[in-house]
Amino acid sequence: MLLAAGPLQAQQTDTPAQLVKQGVALYDQGKYDEAVLRYKQALRQDPGNHTARYELAMTYNALGQNEEAVALCRKLAKDDPEPGPSLYDTWGNALDGLHKPKDAVKVYQQGLRFYPNEGSLYYNLGVTQAVSLGQLEESMASMQQAVRCRPTHVNSVNTLMQLTLKQGNRVPALLEMLRQLQLEPTGERAAVTLKGLDQLVGRGVEKTGEQAVTINVSRESLKNSGRKNQPDNFGHADMLLSMSGALDYSEENKDKTPTEQLIRKLESLISVLEEQHPATQPGFAWQYFVPYFVELKKQGYLPALAYSVQASRAAATPEVQQWLAAHTATLEEYQHWSEAYSWPK
Repeated sequence: MLLAAGPLQAQQTDTPAQLVKQGVALYDQGKYDEAVLRYKQALRQDPGNHTARYELAMTYNALGQNEEAVALCRKLAKDDPEPGPSLYDTWGNALDGLHKPKDAVKVYQQGLRFYPNEGSLYYNLGVTQAVSLGQLEESMASMQQAVRCRPTHVNSVNTLMQLTLKQGNRVPALLEMLRQLQLEPTGERAAVTLKGLDQLVGRGVEKTGEQAVTINVSRESLKNSGRKNQPDNFGHADMLLSMSGALDYSEENKDKTPTEQLIRKLESLISVLEEQHPATQPGFAWQYFVPYFVELKKQGYLPALAYSVQASRAAATPEVQQWLAAHTATLEEYQHWSEAYSWPK
């Protein structure tokens, strides 16, 4: 009996800080109910412990106990002069979970007034606007800010790409896909994105005979190609991308590998974008993504890009696997360059 009482006595003497640390570890293991018990123990000893209250709110949110999470967040926002951006993330998520998206939007926006450069708040705001309110334009603006604040956050880039695809804007969606695959080259999502990239690059081109290729240019691209000062207008580049795809079947290119064809098309596309002077073009994609890919091409990293984004299918694609294995130094250099690139704020 004395031996059995030992652990219980030790647990009873744990400090609030130790109990919170134990709760966080349990939360990370997905043991949310046990984490709640630790946080409550900490709060019995120290009712004003902001960290324990915040962690408890976040755990309630994970458990779907959103009313409890909202009540705690509301008190924390009132009691803590500097609650931190995560409080507003949890509060907004809980409100969205209660099917109160308009209230959630207000909370995210309140958080952004205090923390205007917090990418997670823009991301959660954008998700609520798109999924719960169907506000695609507003969501696009929020997700662009999320990417601007956190250039390496894969979920933000992926969501922005999905919104761009819904708009039917092929060229910026293509650039966003490439960026996502840079950040996350392997895994289930990468495989899906890579398949989408193949379809996007090849869209509008069809071999219809022994020596005949049909190019279908969308009505939207034709309309946009003649418009000026329209944000993120890539109509001209979109048409040229389709024309470049038709050259896959030419005598000069027909024996090239799929990756060699991709490199050729990216070279052509990025050259066209550079000729259009990105700095003078309005729109997020023009100002944010285009300069990066223009510089990447100037540095000679297009082959590294084209092969590395296919890492998820390298095992089934000998040409990709062999290139990646033979160019490890180039890939490392390319990775260092990309990580050091200064994205616009």
